[in-house]
Amino acid sequence: MADQKSDSRGDSRQSFFAKQMLLGTAKTTFQQLSGLMKNVTIYPESHPFLLALAEKLIATLEGLLVGRKEVAFYLVSGELFFETNSVPLDQSISLLVEQFVSRDVGGIVFKPELTTAELIRLAVLMSKEPEALAAEGGIMQVMGRENITHIELHRVLLVDKKTGGAIKEEQQKSAQLFMDAVAAIKDVIQSVHRDKSISMRRLNTVVQTMVDNVLENRDALMGLTSLKMYDEYTFAHSVNTSILAISLGTFLSFEKPQIAALGVAAMLHDIGKVRVPLEIINKPGKLTDEEWQAVKRHPINGALIASGIPGVTKLAMVVAFEHHQHGTSGYPHVEAHAYEHLFSNIVSLADSYEALTAARVYYSVQMPPDQAIRILVEKRGTVFHPVLVKAFVNMIGIFPIGTVLKLSSGEVGLVLHQTRDLMRPRILLLTKFDGSERVSGEEVSLLETTGGKYKRNVFGIINPYTANINIKQYLE
Repeated sequence: MADQKSDSRGDSRQSFFAKQMLLGTAKTTFQQLSGLMKNVTIYPESHPFLLALAEKLIATLEGLLVGRKEVAFYLVSGELFFETNSVPLDQSISLLVEQFVSRDVGGIVFKPELTTAELIRLAVLMSKEPEALAAEGGIMQVMGRENITHIELHRVLLVDKKTGGAIKEEQQKSAQLFMDAVAAIKDVIQSVHRDKSISMRRLNTVVQTMVDNVLENRDALMGLTSLKMYDEYTFAHSVNTSILAISLGTFLSFEKPQIAALGVAAMLHDIGKVRVPLEIINKPGKLTDEEWQAVKRHPINGALIASGIPGVTKLAMVVAFEHHQHGTSGYPHVEAHAYEHLFSNIVSLADSYEALTAARVYYSVQMPPDQAIRILVEKRGTVFHPVLVKAFVNMIGIFPIGTVLKLSSGEVGLVLHQTRDLMRPRILLLTKFDGSERVSGEEVSLLETTGGKYKRNVFGIINPYTANINIKQYLE
């Protein structure tokens, strides 16, 4: 098992860092393009300095073209995307994005055999005022006359009502799936309580559907982890932990069967708590030493219970046993130091984040998501694997989906999607707080700039429960 764990961890780490390197190269492409466009207003087109800048840009693009027929960038709501991945922005790139959008450009595609002359001519055209380009029929018409054939520009994309309706339909599907998952794990746990025969078919089917859902639209399902079901906390906690673990597995580019196995293990990670008295599970105050010892036995009980359920993999038993171990600092105590399975580390991270933000069991006050993220970061390298913490934070953001933000503009926004800048998600502006914004509200990105400066900044976090904001009506 140790060899298998090492291989899986190595593959996921390589995949994660490969993606980061790819996005770094994509960012370099736009930085170099920005530099070329700035200098074309200073030097004549034939100047050696401009030629050198264009040659560097072509060399970077050739690296991205390996295995691709073209290199495509798109601009959506202040964000820059390379294929389907959001690219980190800096001030120079933000200004370039503004420059493109003001000329009605929403995408740029570079093709093989691109020449330095074409790049420099594009830079010259982009330096013209938008009004001058419009008078000539628009930049795309002008590019055709300039014989720029290895660069394509696309107009700014607008999200129409049909697309918006499809997004809302996807959210509704995810909400139903969330409730199906709660019902499935509830059925398993209640069967254990009553010593009834247990079928894993329903749970396996739900988890497989969750994996498909996350692979297609991670944000829709992850947003539901913000909905804390206090009346059925135990079941919702298992589902939320599973969603977070599945999402991290997809973020790390695991194979689909691995992600499904991880999702099932996460669903069952706390099954040993059925042997802990309910008065201890639901106790609002601090546990006594005796009560805490009862809680600490749940990983052992979980592994034993899982071993008796037909169809449950050994991996799920391992995760149930190890998810609180943290090397030698957690529980249950083992004599020899052992490295936990990669899946145990992932479930431990997801479980801890969900528990920190849930205001139940061991935490008497609901913790803001940004504070929970800080705790995970502080414990990287000791309690949590540092590579997994980095990946988790990049995936979920500093302000996870469902967080309500107060903005420097005085506006209030609900986080709907993450961007490459962890501090600048895409949000839905809230004005009526009655759910109507879900249909007619304005969605903006905190990456949007004017004159190279951000239009909006995060001023603080609003607790939706104390502010009587029902986020459920926006995320379901």
